[in-house]
Amino acid sequence: MFEFETVLAFGVGASLVALAPMVRRMGNHQLGDSMSSVGKSMAKNGIKVGVTVAGVAGTAARNVARTAAEAAESLVDLVAEAKSEMDDTATDTDASPAASEKAITKVKVD
Repeated sequence: MFEFETVLAFGVGASLVALAPMVRRMGNHQLGDSMSSVGKSMAKNGIKVGVTVAGVAGTAARNVARTAAEAAESLVDLVAEAKSEMDDTATDTDASPAASEKAITKVKVD
């Protein structure tokens, strides 16, 4: 979107605007005025493209940041659920032998 030609046009336009007063002082007022008006037009168009690109890039960056935040939140939730399940499994495993020991009846056969 931000092409080399646009950057080049902006640079040439800005240069023309900068050189126009020197050309006028050298005695060629018509050329200086033409350089100034064409240069301003080229520079303004380059600035417009730059502002548009900056706006699009800012919007894209905000969308990426929002998506990354949502992904991070989902990952944190998954980790918390996994830890909770691990704790529940560990609690069940710890409680299981105690319950089975209570259920075992020792019988002595003579």
